[in-house]
Amino acid sequence: MSTPRRILVTSALPYANGPIHIGHLVEYIQTDIWVRFQKLRGNECIYICADDTHGTAIMMSAQRTQCTEEQWIETIRLEHMRDFASFQIEFDNYGSTNCPENYELCKEFWQAFKDAGLVEQREVTQLFDDQQGIFLADRFVQGTCPHCDAQEQYGDSCDQCGATYSARELKNPTSTLTGSVPIEKSADHLFITIEQLHEFL
Repeated sequence: MSTPRRILVTSALPYANGPIHIGHLVEYIQTDIWVRFQKLRGNECIYICADDTHGTAIMMSAQRTQCTEEQWIETIRLEHMRDFASFQIEFDNYGSTNCPENYELCKEFWQAFKDAGLVEQREVTQLFDDQQGIFLADRFVQGTCPHCDAQEQYGDSCDQCGATYSARELKNPTSTLTGSVPIEKSADHLFITIEQLHEFL
């Protein structure tokens, strides 16, 4: 008899912005079946997953429902776990990217990048909502497409012509948070210079 294998399995992390849909379930059900098969064969197979809890859409959903981002994330996590359980999908561990363990891991990775000289500071100019006091991610800006002049397009791409662009290229931009006209503001950002790792990667 062969030695049991040790297998760690995960699926794509569902985004904590809404309910699980049939497209999500296909992957999780397939993975769950494969994990059960491995366990039946006597292999040590651990199935982990988590909610992806970082992104502009989550901020927007929390604001729309007038709750904090943490409250929104927890509501969605409970919905996701209920939905997975109703389809008998069994994770050995289901977590969140918004947890102390992930925070500590990110700190360790960041420190390792800094220690290896892979972090550099660059000045970045972005749109800024003076009333809200924040820089605006692409989903927090709407305006006229710089390519086809379609109106009410977000700050990353046009739903009409498919063009991609930066929020600063939009014509007549407005903040979706306040309706005000954003200003351009520069700030220092830190970047991982991953191009230095080209050969390794």
